[in-house]
Amino acid sequence: MDDDVEAVERELTRALRAWTVASTLAGAVAVVVGKRREDPALRALGEQTVLWAAVDGAVLGAGAAVRARADGPPPAERLRLLLTANAVADVGYVALGAALASRPDRVPRRLRRRRRGRRTSEAELRAHGLAVVVQGLALLVLDTRAARKLGRSAR
Repeated sequence: MDDDVEAVERELTRALRAWTVASTLAGAVAVVVGKRREDPALRALGEQTVLWAAVDGAVLGAGAAVRARADGPPPAERLRLLLTANAVADVGYVALGAALASRPDRVPRRLRRRRRGRRTSEAELRAHGLAVVVQGLALLVLDTRAARKLGRSAR
């Protein structure tokens, strides 16, 4: 069973690392192209994507630190519970991003950050929301797939 948990952890780490690299590169390209084309929405999409990549990278770092201190892999049930909790949070990210993308007009003006004397536009808020939806869906797939694999290995 420990071998199964270790295998799931390794696969999840590889997948999250690949997603982090892809998000970093795609986000950086979107920021650069958005700036060149003077397209604030594309730039916002890229910025949000790079921010998520930074969070994903921090999660990878924290996971590596925890594994380095551990005497072995966590029990399958504890890892499954963590992945399930993450999946619930992922659904929340998708819902929040979808709400922002579909109704940016509901964000109060006082909450829209200022950039060079202007507030974040509705198009930029939509792009931020779309980026959150994409990230949340990707993380949901990674977390649920790993949890399912743990469920199969426990049988």
